[in-house]
Amino acid sequence: METYLDCIPCLLNHSLKAARAVTDDEDIHRQVLNAMAAMIPQLSLGLKPPEIAQEAYRLIRQITGHSDPFHKVKAEANADALALYPRLVKIVVDAEDPLLTACKLAIAGNSIDLGPEFGQVTMESLVETALGSHIDSRDYQRFRNSIASSYRIIYIGDNTGEIVFDRLLIEQLHKVKKLDVVFVVRERPVINDATRDDALDVGMDKVARIISSGSDAPAAILSQCSREMVELFHSVDMIIAKGQGNYEALDEETGNIFFLLRAKCSIIADQFGVKIGDAVLKQKKSASQAGNTV
Repeated sequence: METYLDCIPCLLNHSLKAARAVTDDEDIHRQVLNAMAAMIPQLSLGLKPPEIAQEAYRLIRQITGHSDPFHKVKAEANADALALYPRLVKIVVDAEDPLLTACKLAIAGNSIDLGPEFGQVTMESLVETALGSHIDSRDYQRFRNSIASSYRIIYIGDNTGEIVFDRLLIEQLHKVKKLDVVFVVRERPVINDATRDDALDVGMDKVARIISSGSDAPAAILSQCSREMVELFHSVDMIIAKGQGNYEALDEETGNIFFLLRAKCSIIADQFGVKIGDAVLKQKKSASQAGNTV
C-alpha cells in the first residue's frame, strides 16, 4: 500500500511519542520533530508506510541514542497479557466455536499499538471488544477451510502484548489439525513490535518455530526480508499476517494471505469497507484465483 498524506501527521505524532518515551529533555524532542519535518519533503509517497516508519525510527535512534525507546512499555504489555492468559484460555475452551473466538481475541489484541493514534486500551477492554466484535461468516469459513487444507503456515506477528493473543490462536490452529507453524518477528526493536526475545517471553516457542524477518522495518517488507523468510513465504500453504503494518506491506503480494487486524484509521477502514475500530479477517487472493482482490 502506498503512503497517503494522512499518514504524515501520524508519523510526526509517533516520533514525538518515541522521543518522550526516552527522555524529558524538550531539546531532544524538538530535534526529533525538526529531523522528521526535514525528512518529509524528501519522502516518496510511493513508499509503503512501514518503509517510511522504518526510516523515521532509524533517525530517532540516532538522535536519542536509544535503540529501544519502548522497552519498558513492551515488557509491561507482555506481562499484562500473560496475566490475562488463563482467562483467555477458559473463554476460548468454553466457546461454542473456539477457533472463531480465538480469532476475535487475536484481532482485538491488535489494539495494543503505539503507532496509530487509536486511543488507550486496557487488557480487560480488549476481551469485551473481542467478544462483541463481528467477523463476516464467509471470510471466517474461507479461513477455516484454508487451515484444513494446509500443512505449513507462516504467522507474521506484530506487537508485544498482542503476541499472547496470537499464541492463543496458534494453539487453536493446532487443534484443527496437525500443522507446522512458523512465527515471524522483527529483526531488532522498532516501535513496540515483537522481537525474538519478546516472543520467547510469552512462550511462543511452545507452539511455533520462531524466525526473524531479517529486517528492522515495522512490517514484513519482502524486499528487505531474509532469504529464509522469503523462501518460506513463497513455499507455505497459508500466511496469516497480523496488524495494519503487515497489511500495508503485503497487500500487493501474491499468495494465500489472510489479514487479521483492527481498522485503526479511515484509510484502512475504507479499503476494507468497514468502520474505524472494526475487526477485519480478510483473504488476499493469489494471482491464480479469480478476482485477485482483498
